[in-house]
Amino acid sequence: MGELEKRSLLRRIPVEVSPDLEITEIIARLYRQSDSQSCPVPALLFEKVKGSQFPLLINLLGSEESLEILLGDKPEEIGQRMVHSLEEFPHSLAHGKIGSWIWKERNLLWRSRFMRSVVVSSAPVKEVIKMGDSIDLFEFPITQSWPLDGGKFVTAGLVITQSPKTGTRNMGIYRLQALNRRELALHWQIQKGGGFHYAESELLDRPLEVAVVIGSDPALWLGGILPLPEGMDEIPISSFLAGRQIPLVSCETLSLRVPASAEIVIEGIARPKKRALEGPFGDHFGHYSHAAPFPVLEVQCVTHRKGAIYHSAVVGKPPQEDKAMGETVTKLLAPMIRLMRPELTDLWAYFEAGFHNLLVASVRQRYEKEGIKTALALLGEGQMSLSKCVVLVDPEVPVRDFKEVLKAVRAHFDPERDFILLPGTSQDTLDFTGSKMNLGSKMILDATSSGREEVSEKFSSKETPFPDLTQMDSRIVGWRVLEDTLVAVQVDGKGEGEGREILRKILDQLPEGRVKIVAVVSRDVPLEEDTLLLWGIFTRFDCERDLLFSQVSVQGARAVCQGILGIDATWKKGYPLPVEMSAEIKEKVSLRWKEYGF
Repeated sequence: MGELEKRSLLRRIPVEVSPDLEITEIIARLYRQSDSQSCPVPALLFEKVKGSQFPLLINLLGSEESLEILLGDKPEEIGQRMVHSLEEFPHSLAHGKIGSWIWKERNLLWRSRFMRSVVVSSAPVKEVIKMGDSIDLFEFPITQSWPLDGGKFVTAGLVITQSPKTGTRNMGIYRLQALNRRELALHWQIQKGGGFHYAESELLDRPLEVAVVIGSDPALWLGGILPLPEGMDEIPISSFLAGRQIPLVSCETLSLRVPASAEIVIEGIARPKKRALEGPFGDHFGHYSHAAPFPVLEVQCVTHRKGAIYHSAVVGKPPQEDKAMGETVTKLLAPMIRLMRPELTDLWAYFEAGFHNLLVASVRQRYEKEGIKTALALLGEGQMSLSKCVVLVDPEVPVRDFKEVLKAVRAHFDPERDFILLPGTSQDTLDFTGSKMNLGSKMILDATSSGREEVSEKFSSKETPFPDLTQMDSRIVGWRVLEDTLVAVQVDGKGEGEGREILRKILDQLPEGRVKIVAVVSRDVPLEEDTLLLWGIFTRFDCERDLLFSQVSVQGARAVCQGILGIDATWKKGYPLPVEMSAEIKEKVSLRWKEYGF
């Protein structure tokens, strides 16, 4: 924290604040201002939190600057150096130049020495030890982020488990709802290591040991979100990224070891078959996730430093702290993915769409449709397998610029040959658009040239004024055309199926070739705010159920899609509500804004 404060990347808030909603509105407001002003949001240390003796730290890794301080360099540079080192090693070995390779890669090799685990006998986190009836989770400033949350949630806990079969350790960040003074609900989403360990323990009919670490070396928090191959330990990887040793200390009541730098450690067991209702919770898709049964952690010991600092996080509508962290992960790992997929030139997951909902990949194709192979491979890799929409573009297209991606779609995408629907697939637990939890569908849009003639020749949108869409349906209240490719249409329909009905009208009446994609959104999605427009489109449709085309015919077992791609991204019956702060809290924060020191 000292380095962040020195660089004005940490602000202390000396006045008392409430952990219920007020902190969320403060940080969310700073992010809204940052999005319009392009300035980093600092970490905030709330020194006085109502109802608790512990200060609260939030937004620790919320900026590119703080992450570069942590890593000691730009993440893309680290990733590229790692790949270059791996590529050069076999060549150096084959030509007897291994000594030269070792000298050239000495900095990376020096970092790797820190991956060896070091165990210490004691640590400051053992200064206070509580067991049995003395445990009260609510002594910590556990927050309620949004008005309709099901309660208070630990949002920045590093959850450590071991496989009961192999002993392999996993560390991940999962939200935990405080059910009472001594129990937490463990939100283990699909594709999470801790969830896999719990499933193993249930098959063996034995409790799973679980340690929750709050506040520790910040490299661990970055390591906890890395989509590493299953079975790879996140703690040594965190040590490598940080370039320093991260010592471990044994738990008091478990066989697990936890980082000695921890501020707070919660120890407990999750019994087989024991579930409790968890949620709702305003998650990083910008909506409340539905309440559902999840495993219960029975807390049997809590240790903490004297004067411990409680670490927290807020997620919700973008942008939030997860923007900088998620983008850093992509920058770190993209070079490694390119090493395995040589035709892949770049990769970008859009934070605006909750990362999993929109993935753009640029490919250098050596034969026609090689990009489709790449897309299918990406959809089979770890966390990327939960991606909903994959767009393929040529190497010269900057994947991080959505407007340039749209230009590629305009130039090359023809749904008859370039659209692939993958129905009935697994989906992110937080995705609420499928037929049931963890199930949904995916799509691939191939916007590469692949040696073909451009299809944009068929389009003449710049030469003709855009039609007045309100003439097509009185429920249309506005629209915005992006790069003559995508038109986002804001509608005021509230009845079941109205979004699909309006979309069908537009597709039937819009001149062919005017745009490539029509997306219908609800009234709460602002058309002129790029971030929230992408959020509003990509978090609210299921590919299988909510897409329409101007024309569809059947050839054998194949549906041939032609014309304009239509997306019904309106809010639908059964969807959870989008997160929104109460007017009372907004007013309270407005009145206190100068008091906070802003």
